[in-house]
Amino acid sequence: MLNPKKSVRLRLSGSLAVCIVLLLIVGALGIYSAQRSQGSLETTFNTNVKALEQLGIMRTAILSNRVKVVAEQRDQNVATVASTQAEMAQNDVHTNAAMQTYLSVISDEQERAQATRLQQSITALQGDLQRMMTMMAAGDFTAASAFNAATLRGDYQVVIDGIAGLFEGEVARAAQHNQNSLAAYEALRNTVLGVIALAIALALALSVWLVRGIMTPLSKARHFANELALGNLAVETDVTCKDEFGDMLRALTAMQQKMAGVIRSVSHNAVAVNDSAQDISRGNEDLNRRTQEQAASLEETAASMEEITTTVRHNADNAAQADRLVREVSQQAQTGGNVVQSAVSAMGEISASSHKIATIVSLIDEIAFQTNLLALNASVEAARAGEQGRGFAVVANEVRNLAGRSANAAREIKQLVEESVKRVDTGAELVNRSGQTLTEIVSSVKRVTDLVSEIAVASREQATGIDQVNVAVSQMDAVTQQNAALVEESSMASRALRNRAAELQQEISFFKVDTSASDGVSTGNARPISTSITPPVRSDRTSALAARTELKRPAAQRQEVEEWAEF
Repeated sequence: MLNPKKSVRLRLSGSLAVCIVLLLIVGALGIYSAQRSQGSLETTFNTNVKALEQLGIMRTAILSNRVKVVAEQRDQNVATVASTQAEMAQNDVHTNAAMQTYLSVISDEQERAQATRLQQSITALQGDLQRMMTMMAAGDFTAASAFNAATLRGDYQVVIDGIAGLFEGEVARAAQHNQNSLAAYEALRNTVLGVIALAIALALALSVWLVRGIMTPLSKARHFANELALGNLAVETDVTCKDEFGDMLRALTAMQQKMAGVIRSVSHNAVAVNDSAQDISRGNEDLNRRTQEQAASLEETAASMEEITTTVRHNADNAAQADRLVREVSQQAQTGGNVVQSAVSAMGEISASSHKIATIVSLIDEIAFQTNLLALNASVEAARAGEQGRGFAVVANEVRNLAGRSANAAREIKQLVEESVKRVDTGAELVNRSGQTLTEIVSSVKRVTDLVSEIAVASREQATGIDQVNVAVSQMDAVTQQNAALVEESSMASRALRNRAAELQQEISFFKVDTSASDGVSTGNARPISTSITPPVRSDRTSALAARTELKRPAAQRQEVEEWAEF
């Protein structure tokens, strides 16, 4: 199990989680700041702006009533007073509604007390304005002017001053609220910037921590792998981390140790192979000596072969006589062949004449057929002619011509038949001569048969001696074949082993193994193998026997030799 505090996966996941949390904090602070700003704006609008709006409505309505009173006082027209009173009453309604709205949006007690006093002053002003309008409606403009100068001006000034005081207070409170909002915004902005700076610093610290935690073991692993690629199996590395990189380094270390053990084992086996090759070489020398002994035994068998020479000579004489007779028989057979060839030629000529006869006969048949047709036409023409006999004459002429051609063909057929008879006679004579020749051949064959019988008797006597020699030769041949095959296979195997061992040691020399852990196994070069093998001394007879032995070697043994060479 990996230590959670040392796991690269958990470190990466934790760093990502910290970054996400920091982003969430920054986002939450931003959202909170936006909500604070929105709340401040809503408070300013719902409190200060609405209050100022209602104060403006009240001031406008009061100023409108004041202007209307002054206008009526100046015009002194009783007829318009009633309509002006109605308009002033409507303005009073607006003023009272604005006052009620203003009272509903304010929350400060001092401001509310000022608003209450202003409301009372407005009520008093509205009552005085109604009395003055009543005076002007009665036509008493002088009294109305005196009332205006004595009372209304003071009431109006009190109301205007009260509205102005409240207006200034609202403006001051709005400014103070704005200052508070700005201060809160700056504080929140500084907080957000601080959190962002903290997040950046923490992210950088996490990045440095992760890079160091990853690159340090990776550098070790790269150095370790490079050393292995260079063949240095004795390299060592300290594995202190317990995360996935530590597992990787420990796996590489285990692989390096396993490879070092394999290389040491292979080196030891290469030395053993060299020793085995030397043993095989010594065995080849022993086999070489045995092969020489077998060659000497073959020398002894030569004496037995001399005893068979006389019988072989007698058989050779008989074979010479048989050869002469065979040549005579061959000449006679050639003569008979020539005769037969002549007969064949004559028969070919007869066949050609027969073909001509067939052609002429076909022509005669055709002429006869046409003659019949012409005769038929002549009959028809004769029947139809009447006075016209010229057509009949033409037909008759053609019939005569065809008759002449038929006569000529008949003569040719006669001549050909006579020639065919002559050639048949000649063929018969040739056949008779062939029979005589064959009779002579049969006589010669009988003489050859007698000679062959004598040769068979001599051959049986020769076979008895040859069997005895073959028994001894077969035994020596079997041993010689085995020894020769073993010598060759062993020689090829020893050369192959020597070459492979040299190549293997050359390849292994690329790796550098810690010799202290080799358990005494030497990786040096093996002892050289002596490849000098004394060839056996052979006489002419043993050389011939060796050649025959090589030809008689079984295919399976040759295949084994090839397999040894391939190995």
